[in-house]
Amino acid sequence: MSSARERSEARLLVPSLMCIALVVAAVGSIGAPLITSVATTFHVSLGSAQWTLTVALLSGAVATPVLGRLGAGPHRRATILVTLAVVVAGSALTVLPLPFAWLLAGRAAQGVGLGLTR
Repeated sequence: MSSARERSEARLLVPSLMCIALVVAAVGSIGAPLITSVATTFHVSLGSAQWTLTVALLSGAVATPVLGRLGAGPHRRATILVTLAVVVAGSALTVLPLPFAWLLAGRAAQGVGLGLTR
């Protein structure tokens, strides 16, 4: 019984990872064309608005080795699910009408998902 379950999970692994990679790539790259809009909407400088890209890449760079270490052990599934939950929470923070600091926190949470694709 458990071998059948393991085979079905193994068949779902590649499509799941492809979907994760597409979602994270879209979330990671969507901020570049919006920097000027972010600057005008939140009344911050262009340099401050560029942090919406930098913080996502920075959190992804920090999360990559951590997720790699956690995902190499017996908790691979839990690591992926928790990381996806963090990305969804970050996405929710970015669409809510909150101050600029919350937008940065949301983008940082979205950047954690970059660690899944590396």
